[in-house]
Amino acid sequence: MSSLLDQVGGRTSIVDEVLTGDLDEGERLAGVELVGCPLRDASWAGAQLAGVRLERCTVERVDLSRVRLPDAVLDGCTFTGCKALATSWSTMRAPMILPEPTTWTDCQLSMGSFSELDLTGARFERCVLSDADFDGAILADVVMDDCSLAGARFVRADLTGADLRGARDYVIDPRATNVRGLAVDRVGALGLLAPFAVVVD
Repeated sequence: MSSLLDQVGGRTSIVDEVLTGDLDEGERLAGVELVGCPLRDASWAGAQLAGVRLERCTVERVDLSRVRLPDAVLDGCTFTGCKALATSWSTMRAPMILPEPTTWTDCQLSMGSFSELDLTGARFERCVLSDADFDGAILADVVMDDCSLAGARFVRADLTGADLRGARDYVIDPRATNVRGLAVDRVGALGLLAPFAVVVD
């Protein structure tokens, strides 16, 4: 498999180009803007994307586990069939102009950190988010459909208008989280009652 660094070739902006190169553990891609690029069938596990901007990119079947993202920006991207275990998304830069929402579908995102990140309007479909950290994250209008959230943490998170109908296995303490307008189903409602030791027969 060719290297992503070779495919980028030192360019600072790439538009509508299919990229399938790998990044090895510890390799660093820095200061490049990818616009409308399909990124497919690659492993970037343990690599670093420093100051990289992904705008309207489709990321398919890429291993992003433990990837470091200092000052990176995601703008209107779609992730499908990706694995991102223990990835610290929270190191991404907050842009001056808020980006378009990002969508994750059929992704394994367990142990990822989204702490303090603004995910307004993002969509997660059929994702596993076990032990994910959403502490202090802005999750306004986020949709989590058919997602497992076992062990996920939501302390100080803003879930205003979020839709967790169809999500499962979560426990959210309304005393420590903004849940105004949060939509849940009957099963999910038990996750809101759990911190109060309420027994529901």
